[in-house]
Amino acid sequence: MPVLVQMPSIHRPSGRAPESRRHRLGAGLAAAIILSAPGACVQAASYSVAVTPVYQFDSDLDSGGDVGYAAVFTSVRGNWGLGGQSSLGVGLSVDYEDWRFNDVAALGGIQPWDKVSRIGLSLPYSYTTSGGMRWTLSPTIEYAGESGADVSASTEYGAMVSVAKQFGPALTLGLGLGVYERIEETRAFPFFIVDWRITDRLRLTNPLATGPAGPAGLEISYSLGSGWEAGIAAAYRSFRFRLDEDGPIPGGVGENENVPLVARIGKRVSDTLSLNLFVGATLAGTLRADDEDGNRLYDVDRDPAALVGLSLAARF
Repeated sequence: MPVLVQMPSIHRPSGRAPESRRHRLGAGLAAAIILSAPGACVQAASYSVAVTPVYQFDSDLDSGGDVGYAAVFTSVRGNWGLGGQSSLGVGLSVDYEDWRFNDVAALGGIQPWDKVSRIGLSLPYSYTTSGGMRWTLSPTIEYAGESGADVSASTEYGAMVSVAKQFGPALTLGLGLGVYERIEETRAFPFFIVDWRITDRLRLTNPLATGPAGPAGLEISYSLGSGWEAGIAAAYRSFRFRLDEDGPIPGGVGENENVPLVARIGKRVSDTLSLNLFVGATLAGTLRADDEDGNRLYDVDRDPAALVGLSLAARF
């Protein structure tokens, strides 16, 4: 399992960030990407689409009862090569989680949240210097809220900057920093970039995109031949989201923190289509809920939770 170093989050004690501040920073981040390549001409393009349904089985809460969820994670990405050594991309993600709480004792037995959605947009821009250093800046804005949440108070935004260098045909290494204004907190963390073809069949890479939920983690995979591949991955994840205005914690904030450890086996069906089946567990799980004023109401650890999923991805 990888060791991921994370800088502390800064929690705001109460209240919501001014909406105008969110809009100004989000617009500024997008403008920085667009203006970074004035007059650039598109030379090549690539696209990808992925759909991943996931089922997490019920696991016990330390405060009593159990919890689980069913989810669907989707993403659409495009990348365009520009004049010179630069490229511009766009990524859209739409995630949906349907939670179930059973016999919970905390909060008087009420269910703190139900259906949670996340919709994220990122605009990565990359430039490779004459010395082979690849710099990437990726601003991100994301909605994260339970059904019925105030949309204007459910926005997260920030950016990731990284630099990576290819050391021969089999090894790329780099470092990055992510800084995100999440719901009621500011969060910063460093992360590693690695793509190491250890042998013709064995490879170490980052399996996830870096974003408001955390670093990209690590995966070690092995090519089985005939288009088959197996791998095992782990990462640190922390999802925050605004709660329903008319729910049991009106306008509050929920958080799901865990370390997913996942094994997968996949098949490249064609040059453009791949299919992966994965099983694993979320470890070191913690669920939290704050009221609208930032007072902690719910902070409970959960036992490891088994999960299964299927991912269908296409590249064009």
